[in-house]
Amino acid sequence: MGKTTLALKVIEKYAASERITGLKVTSIRPGEETHHGNHENHDLLNFLIIEETTNSSSKDTARMLSAGADKVYYIETPDSMIREAMEMFLTTINTGSPIVCESRSLRTAVIPGLFVLLKHFDTDLIKPDFDVYEKLADITVSIDPNMKNSGKLAEKIVWDGKKWKLTDNFNDSALF
Repeated sequence: MGKTTLALKVIEKYAASERITGLKVTSIRPGEETHHGNHENHDLLNFLIIEETTNSSSKDTARMLSAGADKVYYIETPDSMIREAMEMFLTTINTGSPIVCESRSLRTAVIPGLFVLLKHFDTDLIKPDFDVYEKLADITVSIDPNMKNSGKLAEKIVWDGKKWKLTDNFNDSALF
C-alpha cells in the first residue's frame, strides 16, 4: 500500500455520496525533477496547478478520476512556494467539496483535517526527513509489504460532513 492506493480507496468509498476533489501535490527540490512523473513542467521557480481531465493515463491524478473523484488537480511546486501554491488553489479552484490529497510535503504548510503518514516497511527506503512528518501526523501506519491493509485503513477514515477523521473506534492493530 502506498499514498496513492490509500487515496484511491478513500475516493472510491465516498464517490457515490460526496463530490470528492482529488489533489496530488508534489514538492520539487533541486535534483529531484526526474522523480515526479510525466507532467509538462518542472519549474523550480514557480508553481503549477493543472486540472486532470482524462482518466486514460497511468498518472496518479488520472487514477483518482477513475476512482470516482468529481474533479482532480495536480500541484507541482518548489518547497519554498508550497504554501503560496495551496493558497492559490484554495482561493481560485477549490470546489467546496471534501478533498482527498496525496502529499507528504504539503503538511509543512497546511493543517489538514486528517494527516495519515505511511511508513515504508523497508527501513532503507524511509526518507531522511521522515521524523519531521511523523511528529505532525495524526497517525503513522506501517505499509504492509503485501498491500493488504489499504482497504482496512480506508474504512477507518470517515468524512463527517465537515472534515476527515478516524473512526472513534480506530485501532491500528486491526489493520494487519
